[in-house]
Amino acid sequence: MSTRKQGYDAIPVNDNDDENSPPATSSASNLLGNQNSNDHATRWDKIKDFEYKRFFKTHLGTILCSLVVLALVVGFIIALFLPDDYSEQLPLPNRNHIKAPIKAGIPESALQEGLAKCETIQQSKPINRPDTARKNPRAPADVQPVLLKNAVVWDGEGNILKDVDILLQNGVITKVENDISPPESEDTKVIDVAGHVVSPGIVDMHSHLGLYSWPYLAGSMEVNEATSPLTPFVRSLDAFSPGDKAIRIVASGGVTTALVLPGSANLMGGEAFVFKLRSMPTSSNEDMLIQAGIDEEVDAKWRWMKMACGENPKNFYGKFGRIPKTRMGEAYLFRQRLDDARTLMNAQDDWCSAAQNIDPESTRLESRFPEELKLESLVALLRGDVLLNVHCYETHDIEAMIRHSIEFNFTISAFHHALDAYLIPDIIKRARNNITIATFADHWGYKKEAFQASPFSPKILHEAGLPVALKSDHPVLNSQHLVFEAAKSNHYGLPPQVAFKAVTSVPANAIGLGHRVGSLKVGYDADVVIWDREPLALGATPLQVFIDGVPLFDEKPIPPAIDKKIYTNEDTTTAQTENIVNIDNVSPEQKTIMFTNVGRVVLGNDVDIEGPAQILVHNGEVICAGQDCSIAIASTEGEALTHVDIKGGYVIPGLIAVGSKLGLTEIPSERSTGDGVVSPSSSHNPKDIVQAIDGIKLSTRHLEEAYKGGVLTAISSPVSRNVVVGISAAFKTGADSLLTEGALIAPQVALHLQIGDDVKSESFPTVSSQISFIRQVLSEHKTNANYFGKAARGEIPTIISVNNKDEIASIILLKQQVFPKARFVILGGAESHLVAKHLADADIPVILRPHLCTPSQFDSVHCLTGAPLTNGTAAHVLHQHGVKIGLGVSDDGLARNLAWDAGWLSATSPQPEGAITESDAIRFVTVNLQEIFGLMNDKDSATTTTTNNSMDEFVIWSGNPLELHSRPLLFHSKHIGIHKL
Repeated sequence: MSTRKQGYDAIPVNDNDDENSPPATSSASNLLGNQNSNDHATRWDKIKDFEYKRFFKTHLGTILCSLVVLALVVGFIIALFLPDDYSEQLPLPNRNHIKAPIKAGIPESALQEGLAKCETIQQSKPINRPDTARKNPRAPADVQPVLLKNAVVWDGEGNILKDVDILLQNGVITKVENDISPPESEDTKVIDVAGHVVSPGIVDMHSHLGLYSWPYLAGSMEVNEATSPLTPFVRSLDAFSPGDKAIRIVASGGVTTALVLPGSANLMGGEAFVFKLRSMPTSSNEDMLIQAGIDEEVDAKWRWMKMACGENPKNFYGKFGRIPKTRMGEAYLFRQRLDDARTLMNAQDDWCSAAQNIDPESTRLESRFPEELKLESLVALLRGDVLLNVHCYETHDIEAMIRHSIEFNFTISAFHHALDAYLIPDIIKRARNNITIATFADHWGYKKEAFQASPFSPKILHEAGLPVALKSDHPVLNSQHLVFEAAKSNHYGLPPQVAFKAVTSVPANAIGLGHRVGSLKVGYDADVVIWDREPLALGATPLQVFIDGVPLFDEKPIPPAIDKKIYTNEDTTTAQTENIVNIDNVSPEQKTIMFTNVGRVVLGNDVDIEGPAQILVHNGEVICAGQDCSIAIASTEGEALTHVDIKGGYVIPGLIAVGSKLGLTEIPSERSTGDGVVSPSSSHNPKDIVQAIDGIKLSTRHLEEAYKGGVLTAISSPVSRNVVVGISAAFKTGADSLLTEGALIAPQVALHLQIGDDVKSESFPTVSSQISFIRQVLSEHKTNANYFGKAARGEIPTIISVNNKDEIASIILLKQQVFPKARFVILGGAESHLVAKHLADADIPVILRPHLCTPSQFDSVHCLTGAPLTNGTAAHVLHQHGVKIGLGVSDDGLARNLAWDAGWLSATSPQPEGAITESDAIRFVTVNLQEIFGLMNDKDSATTTTTNNSMDEFVIWSGNPLELHSRPLLFHSKHIGIHKL
């Protein structure tokens, strides 16, 4: 047993410690614990031999924490005794001359520049009022004075002045009165307008003219800066092309002024500008501006902006997963950016307040007048310098924009499109101002937002006290025919002069230019139109158009005006007299009916009878149509006879809609509402041909509207991107289902093909490959019992959609050289007039779709746009050469206007070449189409002048169906008898 160590010998040495031995006590503890037992050691020896290194290593954390706490305590105590400005207490020389650092102030020039901007935003704008002594800075220096004699003036404000003269001088209307003598000091051109209507130029307050140029080319598409939903800072002026072919075409329709807006892909699309549609010698778009050269001290220079809400922005950006994907996102972005603008506006006002109240001798401002380019136009909107035009359709979209306008204290000049506005006039009136509704007359159904529209909307809005303007959205509608929008609204109940104001003074007022354009009065711009007939008559066309007193078109002799009833300025639709035909005494079981006092009968190819005429129906069949059917009554064997007085109405076959997608597509933008789209395929297998009959759905709203317009039959082909479209079917528009008796006329009518740029695909990258494919498949199956073979042999018609003259020529050659028996038909035919003789020689009919073409695409640049630019249209040239003509439907929603389409061609026929009679026009949309598609069935009949049983089905119209104020009243067919439409 070892002896116990004492003193220093008891302290273990770390280097020799066994790792298994219990931990040793610290040196400090040993020292303190053995102090009394080591009396022989001095205090100094203990301090000297103390193990400091080991102590600090063991207690380092505790030591550091103690030091930090001590430092904080000392610092706090010192701070309590420091002065607030210690610099004043420092015993330094000249300490009173040292100041805190300051920022550099703006120079005097920047201050004055900012003050000038303050003055600009604070001063009141001049109020624009008509000025009978004003000058027109846009007028050429050498413009010749013009005196229009013997005019009927529609002044654009609802007034009609008869037998007056109009003097145009220096681009301004200087006199409107009776018996004006030409100024002796000037070389005045005198034009006798021979009783024609003279009006102010039409004002289109929603156009993309010059941004969406004709023909459409990717290199000239400038409508949307679709890189961000918020682009209020872009300007249509910077993209407007004065070389757009549409400018002259649109002006030929009497449109002299257009507000050119950015598109609707963005919530905030950008700034808009108003142009006069007269090309300038300088080729400058800026010189075309209506406000070019004005004195801004006298004439307030307005600015315009475009915004949009609803489907367009959310659908465009939402598909990329970007905000806005919903209307909620749209509202937030609107409010966010408007809030940014309001913040900047307040900062400007604060700067102005400071700058205008400082002593510039002793004080300088730190910063310049606050500005931000991307917000500049929005700040101008909040200050009331911008007239805002908002693309909105549905009720909740319109209400949301009104809510934003109240929150951010700005005004909305006009809601555009606004097809639901007629449902919420009271909500619209919550706004700070009386908002104009710039809408369509009857354009509808192309997307969900437009589906619940009503053609009676303008009438309803007018009666609610809201200003109504009609616009084109060119090229959605061809602005050349903007006055037709007014005519259609009049048909649906808008009073005639109110309808005309909707394309003249109302839009002029909405864009802040009602003191210069939109009215034919002294002091207004000399933008004047001489019409060939009353402007609200179907087919009304300018004889001459003046802008700033400059005539735009060749001068031609003006024939005397046809004496027709003038559309009055009364608040009634006087031109639309209701012809109520009473059929209360006609029972469903009635077998024999005599229709009397018929104004005109056009049935089949051979029946064309001027009234008063009679039609006798027995057991659902027409057994007599003529001046006197009393002899034919004997064949009814003494059965009860009911007389129905038609009161001068017309009796014609039911109209036929061809080229539409009626029954196959209800809302084009909503896939769930349609049959679908056939994809491109190079298959030669006839079993792959799609048939429309398999996808037709009846009882849709589009079919209902077509039916109410007198369209009783639709021939629809599949919706397709393939060269081989498919097989069309013919059916009744008013049927409940295909199981209804008589609903299905023919399940397989024709083979439909299409060629051209729109059909290019990976399968068919060229037009030549498309034509080659048609040649191959028809040749391969020429003797086979399938649809290709039937088409090649002419057993069924082959409808080929094509517009270009050279592509049409290839089809003519294909028939002449390869398929002489084929019954080829051209659908489209924009340039068909250029090969009219060859089409006639090859016996190839043309179904024009649309009936009035535009050079909107490269394959239709040679189309005829009508007077005053061209002598007629393609229909007139084709008719002159003996080509069988039909009219197709290019917009399903406008199928109800098919009778007007035909009437337009008759009303505008050049004389004598290419004259299209009323009977010709009616056959374009009835009998000719039956013949083209082979729907004419023969039967034996001893009492009629025709062998066509289609006579048994007819529509009774209140008047001439080719005129705007006639409408279909009754429908008769063998299957369902007679009933009201």
